[in-house]
Amino acid sequence: MDYSKDKLSSFLEVNYSALPMCCIQKAEVYMLDEPSSYLDVKQRLRAASLIRDMISSTTYVIVVEHDLAVLDYSSDFICCLYGVPGVYGVVTLPSGVREGFNMFLDGFIRTENMRFREDKLSFKVSEQIDEVVKRTGNFKYPSMTKTLYHSNSTMLAGFLKPDEEVEMPATTVSYKPQKISPKYESIVRHMLHEKIPNMYTYPHFKSDVMNPLMIDQLMDRKVQTLSGGELQRVALVLCLGKTASVYLVDEPSTYLVSEQRLHAAKVIKRFIMHAKKTAFVVEHDFIMATYLADRVIVFDGEPSVEATARRLL
Repeated sequence: MDYSKDKLSSFLEVNYSALPMCCIQKAEVYMLDEPSSYLDVKQRLRAASLIRDMISSTTYVIVVEHDLAVLDYSSDFICCLYGVPGVYGVVTLPSGVREGFNMFLDGFIRTENMRFREDKLSFKVSEQIDEVVKRTGNFKYPSMTKTLYHSNSTMLAGFLKPDEEVEMPATTVSYKPQKISPKYESIVRHMLHEKIPNMYTYPHFKSDVMNPLMIDQLMDRKVQTLSGGELQRVALVLCLGKTASVYLVDEPSTYLVSEQRLHAAKVIKRFIMHAKKTAFVVEHDFIMATYLADRVIVFDGEPSVEATARRLL
C-alpha cells in the first residue's frame, strides 16, 4: 500500500495491484484479461477467490484466462475460442465448466457437431520415480534475501550474485528470462541465423522444437512487432537452440494460450530428454508444471523480501 506505481519492482507486483484497482470500480460488467499473469501459485488462488467475490446478482465478470486451474476455480460458465492466430477467431456459446473443458480438450463441439482441432489434448504425467536418475542427494541453494524466487535462476545463469558466500558451479547455461524485451530490429529469420546459426536449420531441432511452436509463420516478421505469445515462442527456441549443460527457463507459459502451453511443455520435455541435459523451469501454471516436472522444488517466503527453497520433492 505504501509503494507508488512507478516503484513497483516487477510485473508480478504491477499485475497483483492492478486487479484490486479494477475490482473497486463501480460497474455492471468487469473484464479481466489474464489476471494470473506473473503471479505465483498462492497469489493466483487469491486472485481467483477475489474474482469469485466480485460476482453478484447485478454484476457480470468476464475473464480471459489460459491457466486452466485458475479458470476452473473462478468460472461458472466457459466460452471456448478457436481459430487461426492473427487471422480469425470464433467464440462458442456458453457452457458449463466441465462441458467447456471437455469441449476444449477434445477439440470437438458436440452441440454443433464440429471439430476445430484434429488431435485431443492429453496430459500424461510420469508416475515412476525410477525414471529420474539421482546423481547426488546433496543440494544447497544460495540465499535470496530481498529478491524474488526468480532470482535463483538468474544466479545460476551468472547475472546476479548470491547474498551469501556460495560458490556457484561453473557450467554452460542457456537462460530464458521472465521479462522479454525485444531489441532486435530485423526479422526473426535473421535473429535466429545470428544467435543459433547451426541449430535452427538442423532437421531434428526443427521437427522437435520449431515446428510444434509454429515458428515458420513468424520467420519473416519483425521481432519488435511480435505479440507477447509470439515473443515467448521465439525466446524458447533461442534458449533451447544454444549449446549448454543446463537450461534455465523462467515462466515459459506467460502470454501463451492454453493449447500453446501444452505444446511448449511437450517441446521442453522432449528436447531435454533427447539431449540428455538438465533443465530448471520456474512455472506457476499447475497443469503445465505437473506435465513438465520430474522433480519439484517448492519456494516459500515473502515476495520481494525473501524466498527459501525447500527440500527436493
